[in-house]
Amino acid sequence: MEEGSGIFAERRLHLRAGAEDREVLVQFGPVVKEDNAASCRYTLTGFDEPVSFEIHGLDEVQAVQLAMTMAGSELNRRAPDGEYRIACDLGTDTGHGLPSFDLRRTAP
Repeated sequence: MEEGSGIFAERRLHLRAGAEDREVLVQFGPVVKEDNAASCRYTLTGFDEPVSFEIHGLDEVQAVQLAMTMAGSELNRRAPDGEYRIACDLGTDTGHGLPSFDLRRTAP
């Protein structure tokens, strides 16, 4: 994390999707307080193009919670059949460890 960038947290992931392996970096920040709301940016790098969105909430806590959930959902969307592993995880657990919305289609 670069000092002064406003990024307050990051997570490195290994993604295996089919025969492809890649490293994905998830970063959060900055958090910006606005009049009666706040926003938090999340950025995903390691895919063909970087993904970056600014997520708004009622306050800083909600903005961070929503940014984490949206980042988790975007990771799921980008590699629905992929297997994520947290870079520092020495165990056999898989997953990116972020909350997410279940965006899978269900039959009507």
